[in-house]
This record gives sequence, C-alpha cells and structure tokens, in this order.
Amino acid sequence: MTVRDRLVLTFLVVVTVLALPPLYAALRFGQMRELAVDDRAGHAGAAVALGRVQTAAADVDRLLRSYAATPSPALERSLRDGMTRLSGAAQAVGTAGYADEADPLLADVDALAAAVQGVLGLVDDRRLALATDSVLALRPALDEVRRQVDEVAAAVDARATADFRRADDIARSGRDMTLLAMGAALAAAVAMAFWTTRGLAGPLRRLDGAMSDVAAGTFVAPADLPYDRRDEIGRLASSFRTMTGRLEELDRLRAEFLGVAGHEMKTPVNVIRGYTELIEEELATDLTEHQADVLRRIGEQTTVLTRLVSRLMDLSRLESGHVDLEREPTRVDDLLLGLERRYEILARRKDVDLTVARDPGAPEWVDVDVDRVRDEVLGNLVSNALEFTPAGGWVRVEARAGPQGVLVEVADSGPGIPPEHRDHIFERYYQVRRARTVGSGLGLAIARHLAEAHGGRIHLADAGPAAPGTGAVFHLHLPTLP
Repeated sequence: MTVRDRLVLTFLVVVTVLALPPLYAALRFGQMRELAVDDRAGHAGAAVALGRVQTAAADVDRLLRSYAATPSPALERSLRDGMTRLSGAAQAVGTAGYADEADPLLADVDALAAAVQGVLGLVDDRRLALATDSVLALRPALDEVRRQVDEVAAAVDARATADFRRADDIARSGRDMTLLAMGAALAAAVAMAFWTTRGLAGPLRRLDGAMSDVAAGTFVAPADLPYDRRDEIGRLASSFRTMTGRLEELDRLRAEFLGVAGHEMKTPVNVIRGYTELIEEELATDLTEHQADVLRRIGEQTTVLTRLVSRLMDLSRLESGHVDLEREPTRVDDLLLGLERRYEILARRKDVDLTVARDPGAPEWVDVDVDRVRDEVLGNLVSNALEFTPAGGWVRVEARAGPQGVLVEVADSGPGIPPEHRDHIFERYYQVRRARTVGSGLGLAIARHLAEAHGGRIHLADAGPAAPGTGAVFHLHLPTLP
C-alpha cells in the first residue's frame, strides 16, 4: 500500500466512523418527530372530537326535553342538527386514530339516534304523554354515551402516556447509542491515526537519523531501514542506501587520493627545501639582502607545505582507520611538562601568560601515544590559543579528574569563537576566518580523530559570547591505565 493510499484510506475511515453517529442520531430524531408531530396530532384530534361529543350529547339532552314539553318546528330542527353533530363528532374520534375505541361509542350514538327518532314520531302522532315517558327512558342511553366518552378519553390518555414514554425511551437510547457510537468512532479514528502514524513516522524517523549520520560523515546505510516496503518510503530508503554507498566509495577514493597525493608531493617539496638550504649555505656571502629574503620566504613556504602534506597524510590514515598508535603508560606531569617546554618560548615572545598545571586529584598516569597527544592534539589546541590571544592575555592548561579518566582543559582569554562557527570547527578544511591567520583547517579535525582513536574525545566546552576577554574552552578526555 502506497503512502497516498494509506492516507486516503485513513481519511475515508475517519470520515465514515465520524459520520455514523450523526446518521444514527438523525434516524432516532425522525422517530421522535413522528411521535411528537403525527401521533400528537391524533391525540389532539381525538381529544377535540370527544369534547364535541360531550357538548353535542348535552345539547341533545336539553333539546329533547324541551321538545317533549313544548314541541315546535324550530326545536325539531335543532334536535336533528344536534344528533347530526353528535354522530359526526363520534365518527371524528375514529378518524383521529381511535377507530377501535370509537366503535362502542358509535353504536351507542346510533342507538340514541334511533330512540330520538322514536320520540319525534310520538310527538308527530300527538302522543305527548308517551313521548315524555320515552324521553325519560333515554336517560340511560345518554349516560352510556357519556361513559363511552370517558372510556375513549382514558384510552387517549393512556396512549399519549405510552407515546411519551416511548419518546423518552427513544431519546435515552438515542443519546446512549450516540455517545457509544461517538466513543467507538473516536477509538477507530485514533486507531487509524496510530496505524498511519506508526507506518509513516517510524521509518521517517529512522531515515532522518540515518541522514543525520551521513551529514556527520558516516556513510553507512542502517540495516533497519524499510528497504522492502513497496511504497514511496521504501523507494526513498532504497535510494538512500544507493546514495550512501556511492558517498562511501567517493569518500574512500578521496582519502586514497589524499594519501597518494601527499606521499607523491613529499619528495619534490623536500628537494625544493634541500636546494634552498644548499643555496643559502654555498652562496651565503654572495647573496644580496633581497635574494636572501626571497630564499628565506621560499624556505618558510616549503615548511608550511611540508606541514600541510604531513597533515593530509595523517588525516587520510586516521579516516581510513590505518593509523598506528604507539601507546604506552605516560605520566600526566611528563606530558604537560613537554607541552609547556615546547610553547613557553612562543608564549613569552607573544607576551602571553602560559600556565600548565595538574590538579592534585587528577590521575597520574594515562595510556596514550605521547608524541601524538602532546604535539598533534594538545599542541594544536595550545598553538591556536596562543595565535588568537592578544598580548597581555593568558592561556591555561589544566589536567584534572574527569568522568572517564583525565580531563585536560585548554582555555584562553582571546576573542572566543563566534556562535555561527561553533558547530563546524572540528570539520576538515573548515576555518574561522580572521584577517591575521592562515591555515589548512585540518588541525582540529586531526585532533578529534586522534582523541577518538585513543578512546577519548575532544569538544568545545564553553565558547561564551564572541566578545574580547571571554575566550574559548576546550576539553580533552583521555583514558587512564586499565
């Protein structure tokens, strides 16, 4: 599955699971609307019709007694209209949704209508006494109509109560199911998001770490990258592995070229230096001041070139891992004494106070190649400190106990290292540009490789702001005797 398909699937699943709860809630709300609108209209219609039945029954009772006492055409018409209203109201109860409950009521209304018709016939026949007796006999029929009205009203009330409870149950179940569905939807969305994030973030994090290693100079593709994935990340991992392989090969060729070039350059440089010294010795009395100055400059440049060739060869051997260290137990005091003797004259010439000391609590012995540590590691740090420290300043070298052996601190009162350069000073060929300095940018890179070859490390401990008097502080960690 490609990254695009994974993202699209996650989006669809999340949208679907989040859409289900509202759809379910809409369905339940539709049922509640049916109860609230349609059924409520039936209950209301039945209640109104029952009210009309009661009113019509009372009118029929009143008109019937009046007609029996004093018959008149107007009362007869009113009585017939009253019976029509009573019959229509009873039928309206049935059409409002209560047909079964209204059947007994309709039967009683029909029976009452037949009895009323009988009374009208007796009056027409002028048998008023018998008509009056018939009116009195209709009382139970009217009471039966009223009783049926009460029963239908009770049925309406019972059904309305049942509908209310049903609506309440629907609301409760709808709420509970909606909350449950929302919880399930959120859980599904979180699971899909976790699945997608795990499928993308983990490989990308490993790729990011591998790229950081490449940026730091380690051209090795880790074995745990997702090379077998058949998506964009798998193709990216495969491309990364190919790239690191080519970079590793290029780095090997570069180191090999530096080694060969340095070795080949060493002989002609020594020849030039030898002939320069020979000319100075044989023609010392015949050289003009200008010629002697030119020869001296040639000698100085050949010395610089010789040192550069030696550093290139050292860096090539260090990076390829083919450096030979002559490690031996060495007293820390002897290491520091040799360093002090080598640079005290230069410090005095520059009017810089050079202090070299060992803390009483520091270990007394280290296991190092004394020449390389003294000349190429500590010597590089001290020479740089003397180079950048102005006259009247100080350079301090102090050995004390460290977390993994001996910690040698080299500090100065120079201008310090600007913040934009601090992360790059140990990179090969990198230089902090200053008007009065000329170098190859290899000294600190070689010092770092030599420190790591001894099982130690070197780092910039505290640079401080780039302001006069703050200086730079380097820490060199060296292993003690096992």
